[in-house]
Amino acid sequence: MRIHRLEVEAFGPFAQRVVLDVDEVSAAGLFLVHGPTGSGKTSLLDAVCFALYADVPGARRKQALRSDHAAPDAVPRVVLEATAGGRRLRITRSPEWYRPKKRGGGTTRVQPSVVLEERVGGAWSALSTRHDEVADLVLDLLGMGLKQFASVVMLPQGDFAAFLRATPEERREILERLFDIGVYSDVEQWLADARRDGAAALDTARSGLGTDLVRLDDVLGSVGPDAAEGAGPSLAETPLQELPARLAEVADALAGRLTSSLTALDAAESLEAQATQRLTAARELVGLRRRGDLARARLAELDATADEHAERVRALDAADRAAGVRGHLSAVARARAEADARVADLDRAHDAVAALGVLVPDGAATALVERVRALDDVAAALARDTTGARELAAGLEEGAERRAGLEARRAAGAAELPPLEQSVAAAAEEVARLSSDGARVDDLAAAVTEHKSRLALHDGVDADRARLESLQPRLADARTALSDTLSALIDLQQRRLDEMAAELATGLTDGAPCPVCGSAEHPVPAVAVDPVTAQQLADAEAAVAAARTRVTGVEADLTALTAAVATRLAVLGGTDRADVEEALERVRAEHAEAVRSAAALAAATTELRARRAAAERLTAEQDRLAATLDALDERLAEVATEAEATGARLAADLEAHAGCPCGGGPDARRHTRVTAVLSDLATVATAVAEAHHRLDEASADLAGALDEGGFATPAAAEAALLPVSDTDRLRDAVLARDRDAAAAAAALTEPEVLAALAADAPDVGALEVAFAEARRAVLAAGAEHDALTRAARALDRLRPGLEAACTEVAGLAARQARVRELADTVGGTGGDNTLRMRLTSFVLAARLEKVAALANERLAVMGGGRYLLEHSDDLAARGARSGLGLRVLDQWTGRARDTASLSGGESFMASLALALGLADAVREEVGGLDLGTLFIDEGFGSLDDDSLEQVLTVLDGLREGGRAVGVVSHVADLRTRIPHQVVVTKGADGSGASVRTAGAATPAA
Repeated sequence: MRIHRLEVEAFGPFAQRVVLDVDEVSAAGLFLVHGPTGSGKTSLLDAVCFALYADVPGARRKQALRSDHAAPDAVPRVVLEATAGGRRLRITRSPEWYRPKKRGGGTTRVQPSVVLEERVGGAWSALSTRHDEVADLVLDLLGMGLKQFASVVMLPQGDFAAFLRATPEERREILERLFDIGVYSDVEQWLADARRDGAAALDTARSGLGTDLVRLDDVLGSVGPDAAEGAGPSLAETPLQELPARLAEVADALAGRLTSSLTALDAAESLEAQATQRLTAARELVGLRRRGDLARARLAELDATADEHAERVRALDAADRAAGVRGHLSAVARARAEADARVADLDRAHDAVAALGVLVPDGAATALVERVRALDDVAAALARDTTGARELAAGLEEGAERRAGLEARRAAGAAELPPLEQSVAAAAEEVARLSSDGARVDDLAAAVTEHKSRLALHDGVDADRARLESLQPRLADARTALSDTLSALIDLQQRRLDEMAAELATGLTDGAPCPVCGSAEHPVPAVAVDPVTAQQLADAEAAVAAARTRVTGVEADLTALTAAVATRLAVLGGTDRADVEEALERVRAEHAEAVRSAAALAAATTELRARRAAAERLTAEQDRLAATLDALDERLAEVATEAEATGARLAADLEAHAGCPCGGGPDARRHTRVTAVLSDLATVATAVAEAHHRLDEASADLAGALDEGGFATPAAAEAALLPVSDTDRLRDAVLARDRDAAAAAAALTEPEVLAALAADAPDVGALEVAFAEARRAVLAAGAEHDALTRAARALDRLRPGLEAACTEVAGLAARQARVRELADTVGGTGGDNTLRMRLTSFVLAARLEKVAALANERLAVMGGGRYLLEHSDDLAARGARSGLGLRVLDQWTGRARDTASLSGGESFMASLALALGLADAVREEVGGLDLGTLFIDEGFGSLDDDSLEQVLTVLDGLREGGRAVGVVSHVADLRTRIPHQVVVTKGADGSGASVRTAGAATPAA
């Protein structure tokens, strides 16, 4: 992979947009990334990792990647152009961040985003905007994750020095992150799981076998100790290898006992059958004797009550004959009651007629009814005309009263209308005035806003002038500080020039020519009295740059404030503050008055509408009253005419009704009452005659029925009558006595009963005792046989499983022994693994040997061939794990020693060689990926000049094949040795970066 271009914005310490042309700065192959501590050198490498993997290495959090120096609405963004797998790609990625809300206060979350593009045919073509798809493509092209990429492409500062001095276990953790040993880890885990699962399966099988044996022991124990006679211990305690033979012995013993129990059960059942037969015969004989005794006793009881039975028979016969005349007696009683009721109705009808003063001769009721009904129509017309005349008179009176009320209301409305019309006109004038005043609200509000803005401009001018006054002392202090730092820098530069001879003398060696005079002899080399280091000069230069930045910042603030004051004064146009405040108060008062007028306008408009509506309602009411009076006058005239016609008809009706039997006259209701009572009298007289006729017929039928039943009088028949329930009980008693007598006589004639009565009584108690003893014997023999049968069935059911379980447990135990031995060996805990090396550690040891060999190729150049790294698998002390040891071989002495004994510079060279070796090994591991761009983020300050030169020689060698190598460092000497540079600067408003090639600096866009 080769990086071409990197762009960051609002990312890390970089607030503004920074664009680095990596192709330009890496044109010579080797370039330097330098800048003050904390300026953001490592953040550039983080940006590369974030663009590829959406994350950064180390302890930094990807949620805190947005620059704190950036504007609140600035979008954090990283753009990386690189070539991988022969494809030119551009990745634009933005982390999660929070932007200000568009409305109101607070912030809102912005989701992370990514855009992956590929350059095809000279143009960029979008491939994906999905995070998972971009991650898959990056992993396919690079073949490594973030941790491997950070270790292979970006060799981090300090990590490999720690790796050099780490313990074997710590090295194992680091190597596991760099090399893919998942297959071997899976083998370790599989064996460990197999050991655990095998132990669990063996325990389960043993537990199941033990449970079944205990169950079988319980079943065998329930049938007594003879089930496994002479077998020794229980089945659960029997050794596994002896268990099948033991089960066979128990099965044979159970079979013998089962046969004996079956024979005993058959004998007991035979004895029980004989006892049952004898007991049944005795019980039948006792039952027959009891039946004969009961029959004899019943016949004796019936003979003692013979007279009572004869009396019941006679009473039942008389009741049955009386029941034949019961209906005739009831019919006569009903007919007599009806005749009496009709006679009473006739007396009441005569009383009603007499009460009305109407004389009715005997037998003339029907004729009078016909005469009255002939005049019903005349009486009805008389009633109608009388009612009509009364209603018309009441209507004329009510109409006159209503007309007087309507006339009074019309006069009152005519008096109210003129004042109401005048109030409508006054309300209309008030609405017009308020509407004119309220129309100025918007214009006056705009005027208030304008005067407030001009007053705010005055406030801004005062504030800016106060800040200008406060900045003057700060500017003086900043310029003084700049002068002091420049003086200090000049002093340091002069001191270094004064000590230059001593500095050159430190590089002189015997026999080598002096770079100044050329002499090979150096009798009196200069000695530094007050040496000045490059770091002191760099710190002084940084202090001068910082002081100059502060002066520039204060001057910029002064210029900006002066321009702001001038701009505001120009807008004010020379108007002083008092005039603005006076105009603002005046416009505010006018605006308040206009607002009050606008507020009152609605109420005034509502009042105007109400008054107009009242006037309109009153006018409409006057018109309606006039129309109502006209209609009422017409209706009163019509009613008067109708009243005259009704009076004429009423006189004619009275004349026609004068000869009515009700007495004539205008009272139509009397005519109706007389008609009703005469009709009732005629109807009741007819009903009385019919009731007497029915009574005579019922009396004749009763006399015939009494002759047929043998009764002399109705009273005799009524005395013989009984209620139906009493008759039924009497008949049941007679029939029951007859049945009992017949049943008892029949029982005494049966041969079995006669024979039983003649035989002796059996001893049933003794026979029941004998039967109970035989039954208990059968139950005991059956229980023993059932228990033996269940035990035999349980043994037959469990025996194949037990034998199979024995075989399974033996097989599982053998397999578990093999798996445990292999898992312990692979896991480094077995007795045969003397180095206590796990399988993964063994594989990593081979990788470490390869890393050491690759590292030695670089270390031989950097260290002058003195040191070589060696992999060690010496046994660690106190039982610790071994196999990943690392030591250094000093070829000058021929002795190997611990890596911790190396000096600072030697440790750096060894660490750098180790880092490069690891990078090459991991690259080969992931498929030989061509690393077109490589970064080394290590400190070079611990090297002397010769060692630094040797290290740079190795780094130059890394450029073979067009590879670009970036060195991240703040060592000053590297700036003169590596002309192509990325210069990172820092300031109060964030960091920046520029590209410098061959002495020319180009600011990053």
